[in-house]
Amino acid sequence: MILSDGVIKMSEQPIALHISNIKKKYVIKHITKKPDSKIERLKLMGYNLLHPIKSNAKEDFWALNGVSFDVKQGEKVGVIGKNGAGKSTLLKIISRITEPTDGKIEFYGKVSSMLEVGTGFNAELTGRENIYLNGAILGMTRAEIDQKLDDIIEFSEVGKFIDTPVKRYSSGMFVRLAFAVASHLEPDILLVDEVLAVGDTRFQKKCINKMKSIADSGKTILFVSHQMNTIRQLCDRVVVLKEGRVIYDGEVEEGIRLYNSEAYLEKQLHYDYTDLPRYPDFDLKKAQVMSLSVLQNETGIYEANEPIEFKLKIKVKVPDLGDLSFRMMIWHADETPIETAFTKTFASITKVGDYDVEVKINDHHLAPGLYKLTIILSGGDSSANSENLDYVYPAFVFEVLNADGTSRNWSRSWGWVHMDDVDVKLVGEKKE
Repeated sequence: MILSDGVIKMSEQPIALHISNIKKKYVIKHITKKPDSKIERLKLMGYNLLHPIKSNAKEDFWALNGVSFDVKQGEKVGVIGKNGAGKSTLLKIISRITEPTDGKIEFYGKVSSMLEVGTGFNAELTGRENIYLNGAILGMTRAEIDQKLDDIIEFSEVGKFIDTPVKRYSSGMFVRLAFAVASHLEPDILLVDEVLAVGDTRFQKKCINKMKSIADSGKTILFVSHQMNTIRQLCDRVVVLKEGRVIYDGEVEEGIRLYNSEAYLEKQLHYDYTDLPRYPDFDLKKAQVMSLSVLQNETGIYEANEPIEFKLKIKVKVPDLGDLSFRMMIWHADETPIETAFTKTFASITKVGDYDVEVKINDHHLAPGLYKLTIILSGGDSSANSENLDYVYPAFVFEVLNADGTSRNWSRSWGWVHMDDVDVKLVGEKKE
């Protein structure tokens, strides 16, 4: 169901949540840069006196602008959209954390929220004490917590330390306990905002299975996430938000396709990684991938068998770095991994400096769709003694069109790739 006029036709099925024309406005004041010197401060004061209207300029920002849809009892609805689309604002309004500027919401049942794992935890209290404190904040009675205490502790896997102050917990132990509490709520309507991306991979799988069991029990769930595979597993309908408005409400796969187009179809011909956040394990002390420039293509859109070519600029910061190689991974835009390639050594670096490297991926056989590329730069004196130096994700966003149908396709027609057929060569060096 695509919304064009904001009007939702009521269903004969019981409604759990009725959202009608919700709007939320924030007033943003434009603040100029703080002056660095006394003279600059005096100049700014003079300008403000002469231009009082401009100096107090404000702007209305509509985080939500007329959002309307219904959620039926027992339905599992995913709310997706790019950052800033209004997803979390909507859940905060439904949770009554903030008030809407206009519109109304009608509830038909008890509502509980899992908006931020660990909210309300006190670092000085023990794990057991925090279970009672956090459970109360989330709306559970003491009797309910008493009844579920053993299950919560068992699920969290921190039983040995349950009477230890949580300030001594590792970050993994903390989020496991926090999720364990939140996941044992028993509301009629559950609001969930990105809380499944917690802990290690094994525990994330455990969290998803727990959410599945909640969904299968007949609860109504409104679920916000950027993890499209999780949306697929948990939801039977999606609502796509863009700039505070509903642009789609309907089938999961079609909604994900639209989300991918909106979120990732911002293809570029040059990528600068200077300020791109890196994973903590990569400190960039030895070498860094500085940028990527697309070659032989001015659109970022490729035919099925068209080679993908680009040039990387690498800054080597220490002498005698050794043999350099890449590991490259292709992901579908919804975070599904497609293939990984380990390239052969393309250079043996002995001097500090900037180096240009050209990469050509031949005959990838990718099915139509949007993709992202990860680049991991490795160095060392041998393949057995190689060290990961830099991790860039996403390094490159591109689209593939017009597959000829002769390649082997996966279950969702994502395709396959010959990532063993990659050419990498050093083409330029500029010494420091």
